Amino acid sequence: MLIDKHMEGLIISILTGTSSYNVELRTFGQAFMGAMAVRRGKNKDKEMNWFHSFALSTIVAFGGGWFGFIWMGKPTSLITNGDLTLTLCVISFIISTYTPMNIGYKFGSFLPVKIIFNCWAQLFRALGMIGFINAAAVECVPSKYYPTPILGPVVYGALLGNMGMFFLKGFHQHLEKDVPWAFQNGLVVGFFYHVYTHDKLGCMGIALRSTVQSTGIQGIMDDNLFATLVVTIFMQVSGVLMLPEFFGPTYNLLLAPKRMFDKLTTTADSTFKIKGEDDGLHAEKMIGENTPETTRKQRRKRKKKKTA
Repeated sequence: MLIDKHMEGLIISILTGTSSYNVELRTFGQAFMGAMAVRRGKNKDKEMNWFHSFALSTIVAFGGGWFGFIWMGKPTSLITNGDLTLTLCVISFIISTYTPMNIGYKFGSFLPVKIIFNCWAQLFRALGMIGFINAAAVECVPSKYYPTPILGPVVYGALLGNMGMFFLKGFHQHLEKDVPWAFQNGLVVGFFYHVYTHDKLGCMGIALRSTVQSTGIQGIMDDNLFATLVVTIFMQVSGVLMLPEFFGPTYNLLLAPKRMFDKLTTTADSTFKIKGEDDGLHAEKMIGENTPETTRKQRRKRKKKKTA
């Protein structure tokens, strides 16, 4: 086996948020990535007022959690978990902005460090979205057309990753160019998680679980654990690939199958075209060799050789 049972259990506990200090680490990762984003962007010259910069860092990191609860009439995490969240925001802000000789900023820009913090931040986002979906699944009631409320919990989970940008950019600017990745990611993987774990009686949930479980990939894991791992692993991979050092923030992992298909069809078309051109040249050559004029020239050459 590639990994032993202990390591496998550790990885699963980390990805599902049950390992020791998991909440603190993923919250710190999210806070630090938010502070670094502002430090690299709007405050790259450190000319912004310190409180403005700090407040912006907290909104970039936790805007979804702080404003998303409003939709369900719940108290914001700024209030319920403020001690941990704000303390880590302060620490992250100082490290990224006010360490001597920009040591903290340079440290945070080092690729291995960036990958580690990004992974913890992605875990924070993934488990946060799952928490939002679970909360909405309890509150929402099904319609008379389907036994499980579907769209409400999925949209509520997707909004988590977008509320901060709505607050910073405004509704129009956040949506005017394209469907933001946070919406695409939230709607697709959020839909998968919600249907797989909560849709016990509906045809979509039954069909999805039956299809996945027929492959044997779920093993002995229960539905909730398996769906959680799918979401967190997907968001870990996409988060790393979207770093500037790899494919960049515009990379869309959801479109990877389409890109592979387009590449295969383009390669096949190019091969067919080249083969067609080669066959055409060969045919032209054969036609040229068998023309009457060519045949007469060959006969004259043979006669001259015989005479000589």
